Amino acid sequence: MASGNGTRTVQHASFILLAEFDIDQGSVLSHQYPYPTGVDEQLLAELMIPDGVHDHAEDWTVFFLNQTPGNTITSLFTPGEDEGHEDKHDLLHVLNLVRTKHDKTVRRGAIVKALAICTHHPYIQIFKPILLMALENYYSDPSVECLVRLFDSINAMDMSLSPTLTRDEKFISRVSERKDLFSEKFITATAGKAPEARSTSTKGHKKTGSTDSGSQFSITTGTRKLSLSATQSTSGHGHDRTPSISASKQPSTRSRSPSVSLNSVSEGDEGQRASVAGSAIWVGENEALDGTTKTAVQGNQSASGSDPALRPRKVSMDQTSISSSLSQGTQAMTTEGTKSSSDGHRTSSHPHHHHHHRRPVDTHFFDTSVQYNSLALPIKIPVTNFSEEVGDYSLIQLIQTFTSPTAVVSGPAHPHLHTNGSLTPPLIILFNALITQKRIIFMGYGQPAGKVANYVLAACALGSGCGCQLRGFIERAFPYTNLVNKPVMESVPGYIAGVTNPIYESLPIWDVLCHIDTGKITVHKDIAPVQPAISSFPAPPSLNIKSGQVTSVGDDESRASVQMTAAMMVGGGALGATGVKSEQAGKSDNYDLGFVEELVNGVSQHYGETMIRARVAEYVNRFVRIAAAYEDSVLGSTSIGFSMQSFSETGVSTTMVGMGIPQGLGGSLGSGMVFVDDLTKAREMTSNASRIEGWRSTKSYEYWQKDFQNWLEARPVKGMDIQHQIGRLRYGKNMPDGEVELIMRSMHACVRTYDQIVELLSHLPPQHGGLIPITFGLFHTSRVIRETTVDLVDVIRTQPIGDKFVVNLNQFHRFAYVQILDTRKRQEAEKAAHQEQMTSQLHQQAQIAQQLYAAASVDSIPQTGSLRESRSTASHKSKRETLTQIFGHNGGASNGVSTPSLSRAGSMHRNLSGPTAF
Repeated sequence: MASGNGTRTVQHASFILLAEFDIDQGSVLSHQYPYPTGVDEQLLAELMIPDGVHDHAEDWTVFFLNQTPGNTITSLFTPGEDEGHEDKHDLLHVLNLVRTKHDKTVRRGAIVKALAICTHHPYIQIFKPILLMALENYYSDPSVECLVRLFDSINAMDMSLSPTLTRDEKFISRVSERKDLFSEKFITATAGKAPEARSTSTKGHKKTGSTDSGSQFSITTGTRKLSLSATQSTSGHGHDRTPSISASKQPSTRSRSPSVSLNSVSEGDEGQRASVAGSAIWVGENEALDGTTKTAVQGNQSASGSDPALRPRKVSMDQTSISSSLSQGTQAMTTEGTKSSSDGHRTSSHPHHHHHHRRPVDTHFFDTSVQYNSLALPIKIPVTNFSEEVGDYSLIQLIQTFTSPTAVVSGPAHPHLHTNGSLTPPLIILFNALITQKRIIFMGYGQPAGKVANYVLAACALGSGCGCQLRGFIERAFPYTNLVNKPVMESVPGYIAGVTNPIYESLPIWDVLCHIDTGKITVHKDIAPVQPAISSFPAPPSLNIKSGQVTSVGDDESRASVQMTAAMMVGGGALGATGVKSEQAGKSDNYDLGFVEELVNGVSQHYGETMIRARVAEYVNRFVRIAAAYEDSVLGSTSIGFSMQSFSETGVSTTMVGMGIPQGLGGSLGSGMVFVDDLTKAREMTSNASRIEGWRSTKSYEYWQKDFQNWLEARPVKGMDIQHQIGRLRYGKNMPDGEVELIMRSMHACVRTYDQIVELLSHLPPQHGGLIPITFGLFHTSRVIRETTVDLVDVIRTQPIGDKFVVNLNQFHRFAYVQILDTRKRQEAEKAAHQEQMTSQLHQQAQIAQQLYAAASVDSIPQTGSLRESRSTASHKSKRETLTQIFGHNGGASNGVSTPSLSRAGSMHRNLSGPTAF
């Protein structure tokens, strides 16, 4: 709903609601502005004034409108500015503030009022400051004018310059706490322009107009100082740069290896770059906290000119830039800014910036303000959030609650929920209930309604992978509800609700009950059993593991085993009650156990929400890819992911036709989920089978099916499953050289434009080493793979976001990259010098041969007597000296010029000068 291009006006607040508690009438909806919503007023009033409000001085509640016919806006009034582009049935997020002020002069000794904002934006937390001020003003001046000022102030908020990031750009930005990613989009937007892309085929990245910008920096390399000033003229699609380099001798100030010091270069337009002596390569530390990039220039100082493929975006170094962390980028959750205590990377405004606009402090947010009562309230709008992320929820709080020592599971076991039998963690049971669309209630007796609502919103993020993967959870969520809203809630299949009234525990309207005060999860004793999966969706074969081998048994035995397990799990009572030992009911090496343990360790080590959300998104993505592999294995095809294929050394895949892969390079790439080995594949297929079956019958599955097909048509990189290739590079064991070479060449052929580079980088998050899976190719024994890896990294560096990924490599990979580049440049320089020398020699020989044949032509003129004899003798002497100069001792003979030598000279002349030389 947010406008990123400023082409239309968007209503940020659709309605302002005010409710009060009357001692005689109860909760009453006093005002609706700008017009009545058409929703039951008593229902709105009860949602705005939650149960037990008198126990809390202040509370926040969240609820949604337009979910069902019972809470859909049905007013006859329609705002004119919304016509034509806003669906009145779009989900409305309602943020409500309720406050209790004690006053002994009134009945019951307290005044309770609630003020709510209805908005289409999911980031409702940005309105909390102005809502606090508005409700305080209403207490002092209880009139509708207070609501009018609030409505007008919010809708006057300027978001026209807010950048709109693509899905892949959000993936990259949200997993990093760096504060300068995609800063060029913010800078261009602040200057009133659309972001520029270096590919004419990239959607959403428009070219800027003509811009002239200059930059100057100096390089100190021990004894020589080079100053380079570059002036760039950008017009249309062309980039012209005229560098001028001046050198001056300087005494060396350090006895150690030459270091490089560059002053910062104005970032300016996106196309602005500079190169020094043809090899400006990042080999230093990562960017410092001030946002400037520490780099080093490693290369041949005698070379001149610039290489367009190696031009860095922003070069700013000091003499300590060579030292860097050896372990950076190689361990999970140890990359830049992963700890919550890190304050990230700040960008600094260049004093000579062309646009003269302040750069964003943090590119995760768009900075704007709201004018209210002559005060400018700063607003930070998140630009990396998805629609399934509502409010400022906390996954850390959810994890801490349902992994605490008091978090236990009670009730009967269910195939969709207990995927690891009795060893299934409570957090995984909650996740399984979410994706299989069970009715879930979060109970918070005596707790603030806002706290219960945050648990519901966090649970929606858990099921959807923080909005990165699945959707359909928010539309069935009721962050806060009560008995008045019970009919509306029950009309939604698989609702996720938050309540504070303990009576819900005794109502048979839920499948899973979660207590937020203890972390206890209760499975209802009357939960609906699942239908036998064999008739509609065949179960995988059981495994017979002997001597480290995995073999499948017959279909009859497999189905009988599955039927027995299902009967045991739904027959009533927890696992173990039927005589089955607990160690057989669950496996200690289950992946979900390791996942929960990893989350607990991350929280205990004070990793922030950024890394926890990234890990949850990876988990959901893994589940979806396993589901696609399961469907493909059992049904023979899948529409929710890539089919399972392995690398083949023979033939060429039809999907790779037209990608520019060399014709002589055989084989076809694999696709689908990457498993470490066959044993892991069999174990994961079996443990996930039940919840996959439950997920296939949900609305979320239908949404993902459509979303995946739409993504296949619109994805930038065609013809290959990039995530599979990166997974093979990261987890593959004993990979054949042919597969590695084909992966590298395919990536180099398919990844060219801005959107393609961004899609590739979105699968290389910093917590998994960034470009490490690709740059390991720099150390491969095959020269072709090393060269192709360098070519791929060069393509990645053509975009500013690629620059930041390259500079974050550890020093071993950076130096390997620089070394291969220097070797290549040195060989090219030597080859060019040799060719130039040979060309010069050939031209010189051709000129001499031309003179020789010109003299021979003079000898052919008829002459008589002694004059002819003297001229002939002189001519032969001159020819002999000339040929000796050209061909050495083989050029002539003692008694005259040999015929082969003349023939060689004539042939050389004809080849160089052409048939018209004479």
